[in-house]
Amino acid sequence: MTPVVRVSVIIPCYNREHLLGETLDSIRAQTYPHWEGIVVDDRSQDGSAGVAQRYAGQDGRFRAVSRQGDSKGANVCRNQGLALARGDYIVFLDSDDLLSPSCLEHRVAAMDRAPACGFGVYQTELFAQTIGDQRMLWNAFTDSDDLHRFLSLDTVWLTTGPIWRKPAMMQLGGFDEDVLSFQDWAIHVQALIAGIKYFKEPTRDNFHRYDYDRVNVISAIKDVRPEHLKSHERLFVKTFQGVRAAGRLDREARCRMAGMFWWLAERWQAIASRREADRVWRKAFDLGLCSRRQYFEGRLMFRLHSIRGGGRLTWLMKRSWPPQYWLMFSEHLTKTPVAPSQPDA
Repeated sequence: MTPVVRVSVIIPCYNREHLLGETLDSIRAQTYPHWEGIVVDDRSQDGSAGVAQRYAGQDGRFRAVSRQGDSKGANVCRNQGLALARGDYIVFLDSDDLLSPSCLEHRVAAMDRAPACGFGVYQTELFAQTIGDQRMLWNAFTDSDDLHRFLSLDTVWLTTGPIWRKPAMMQLGGFDEDVLSFQDWAIHVQALIAGIKYFKEPTRDNFHRYDYDRVNVISAIKDVRPEHLKSHERLFVKTFQGVRAAGRLDREARCRMAGMFWWLAERWQAIASRREADRVWRKAFDLGLCSRRQYFEGRLMFRLHSIRGGGRLTWLMKRSWPPQYWLMFSEHLTKTPVAPSQPDA
């Protein structure tokens, strides 16, 4: 008899031999039995594939597969795992992160109680070496509009935060395989633009390894690498088009998206590419996100950057803009302590 599978946990993996076992142990320790764990190895150069195969040999609920095709990266692996998934529900777990023992039990029950929702979201606690060594949340849930927060690059939840109803994830077409970084940001913004109904529970049931061995993360965000900056631009333009098509291009969304492009232009300026900084800020103007005056002020700020005393003038000019242009991220992001009363699963 084929075992019942209600939730598929998909784990992309690259060079995580020393951490993958701990991640898979957190799945095997679940109080909920009707899961499958699909490890999609991105053709690791270490023994990660062997670790996954060993777990699959010990527990038939695990499957170890190798990424197919020439394209690589976490999103490619996630999509290939999604194609193999047999569960009604999907959870994406990075190969160095962990689940609390009752995570799947709690999430499946909550989704069963909310048949109209395409996904539910839970809070993530940060750790470096062992759970509890940082006692910080990835981010805080607030009353602010989640899409607006994401448009200010204030990523409200990470990849492991949601549990997805499989049809909802299929509706989105899976993860964008052309995105080099901001991968979790991209899929969640896409879901919010699509208007998929969801719920949030302020329950900590997963743990994200933060500031640990970042070099080997499948797609570590490198804000100074030109190919990543170009990927950001393509993603931001696509996001603008999606927000506009969904009829959500109000003044608040325009201001926050102008801030996205200004942030990106400043990243180009930081690596001494004023031409690219000018071009990206021009893109914001062409999309109607900033005024002509703000466009020319932005170009002037890039030129003032290298002039003595220019910083003060830049500061004054920038403060005349809407705060959404230059107040990106939030005071909550990676800075929210776990409260003593904070519930956990």
